[in-house]
Amino acid sequence: MMGTLYAQVDEIKQASEDNSSKKSGRDDSDNDGDSGGGFFVFDLFFNAIPDWQRFKLQDDRSRYPSMVSLEVFMQGAVKPSSYYILWPRIRGNWGLFSTDYRMNYLIEEDADGGFKHIRTNDWQVLQLNLITSRFITFRFGTGVMKEAFADGRSFNEWDFMLGFHSPDQFKQIWFEYRFAKDWETGANPRRELSAQYQHQLFRTGALHGYFSAGVVYQRYYNSIEIWGFQGGLIFRLY
Repeated sequence: MMGTLYAQVDEIKQASEDNSSKKSGRDDSDNDGDSGGGFFVFDLFFNAIPDWQRFKLQDDRSRYPSMVSLEVFMQGAVKPSSYYILWPRIRGNWGLFSTDYRMNYLIEEDADGGFKHIRTNDWQVLQLNLITSRFITFRFGTGVMKEAFADGRSFNEWDFMLGFHSPDQFKQIWFEYRFAKDWETGANPRRELSAQYQHQLFRTGALHGYFSAGVVYQRYYNSIEIWGFQGGLIFRLY
């Protein structure tokens, strides 16, 4: 039985509660002297980024068809006889910018034959598509990971994605790395690494459908490991 051999759901809940109970040893004075970097970020955003966005939107769409697109992911993963992971997810792309929201479910069977689960809500508020070439895509972003269990705490999460694809984006290979950080306690609520192959199944007007297959590895609070084989469907509108 899954519940008797594995207890990742309960362990993650307990680790979250233990992390919440820690007192912050952070000294606010550690933030002194950061104002100089703030001016650089301000100048970059209001000068370089608008020009970069204009360049991307004027670029030839035949070179990167999904420059402006909406993507819906219905994906999941399974470790046989252990647990399931589900990722309903949606992403909007607009030239240089993307925003990405997903729900991450971890589901286990308990000792009574029922099911228990935990969920996080992961919103990459802003992602930058730094490279959008005929063969390579690279984006990174930052946002929030919120635990929909225990104390319902929220953490900063960073995301890095690297994709290789054919010029028409018919075939794609993606690698993604995520990590969430609790800056008060120094804990890592979750790290995640995944790889997947995507193959276009159909195209109807602006709608493109893909099948995906790959693997995923997650590590919660530096000690609780989750992995599985993933697959699912992706729909892109562009």
